Amino acid sequence: MEIRQLNMQNEKEIMEIIKDAFAVDPWYDNWDDEEIFHLYILDVIGNVNSLALGLYEGNELVGVSLGRLKHWFNGTEYCIDDFCIRSSCQGKGAGSLFLKMLRAYGRKKNYKKITLRTKRTASAYEFYKKNGFREIEEDVFFSMECNI
Repeated sequence: MEIRQLNMQNEKEIMEIIKDAFAVDPWYDNWDDEEIFHLYILDVIGNVNSLALGLYEGNELVGVSLGRLKHWFNGTEYCIDDFCIRSSCQGKGAGSLFLKMLRAYGRKKNYKKITLRTKRTASAYEFYKKNGFREIEEDVFFSMECNI
């Protein structure tokens, strides 16, 4: 398996992976609105600081890591917005291998760290912990509704 950088030319492949991975338990994401889905992909891959990486087995895209580079006073972070593996490859070590390869990629590029956000109740929580991520307890994620 190998990592390749992705761009908007890979949009359809990326959409397929995301739909496949997130349409099921525990997420049940519904990406039926193609225009909104396209805009989302533009959000995560179409910016100057975007970094989209794909895990390939031969010529088949089996996983994606979509995020952005964030430049801080103490170094560059790769902030992952979406990380997923094709469902047929889940539970076979592909996700763990991909994270290991991402870490090596980050080391090579001299990134300070890789960050991401997930729900404590999602199965991904334990997966990320198992693969070397640690919860930053002093950090808090805030959200505010716009409609109230």
